[in-house]
Amino acid sequence: MNNSTLETPPVERAPNLARVSRPLVNPEELSQLKRELLQAEVRLAKARATVAGTEVDIKVLNARMKALTK
Repeated sequence: MNNSTLETPPVERAPNLARVSRPLVNPEELSQLKRELLQAEVRLAKARATVAGTEVDIKVLNARMKALTK
């Protein structure tokens, strides 16, 4: 005698949900978001350039310091 119950997978237990359609896209809002994304990408590129420049400065200063301490 088998007293174990068979479990149905969660997918089969879940009620059938109606598909939710995406709301209409507001072209003005989309344009604004694209503009903001582009501005953020420009800021990121500038920050990366600043970091790279600073890393070069540090290497140069370290080399000068090593040369002076020898």
